[in-house]
Amino acid sequence: MKADLEMLKSAFGNALKVGPVEVVDAQKGYRLRLGGTDEEPYLSPFYPHPETGKTSIPLKKGQIVGVMNPSGDPRQGLVFRAGYSDGNPSPNNDMEANVFEDADVRIEVKGGVLHITAGSHVVVNAPKVSLGGEGGPAVARVGDKVNVGSGSSAGLWPIVEGSSTVSAVD
Repeated sequence: MKADLEMLKSAFGNALKVGPVEVVDAQKGYRLRLGGTDEEPYLSPFYPHPETGKTSIPLKKGQIVGVMNPSGDPRQGLVFRAGYSDGNPSPNNDMEANVFEDADVRIEVKGGVLHITAGSHVVVNAPKVSLGGEGGPAVARVGDKVNVGSGSSAGLWPIVEGSSTVSAVD
């Protein structure tokens, strides 16, 4: 009876743990820091990535996560995101906005408006891009010909200059 009670106490004690991500491995997953010191941290076994469906947002070292071990066995646990910390603050203080921020890119959706901010540039790869709505007029690019209808320059002439901040590939 005492052994059964000790097993139940151990399983219950291992059923739910919370701690920061300490080790990130693309194939193995994550190890959490569950105690110890900076020199000798006590680490969990590797847990799989908590991604589902068609998303992949890897956890970062120091991010607070929880692990649920339904059987009490830490080798059979599931990781879940558990909140923000001083080392990993929320990218958003506006409770009306949905925000994704990582790798020097910020995507914010609020009030039916999508904002994308990137540290370098934005690439849109699609067979067709509509700016400002569906059915707008075509956009001309450098090399496209424009029809000058009258005057001494009448005729089809190529566009020779364009925007220094917007470019396109056929």
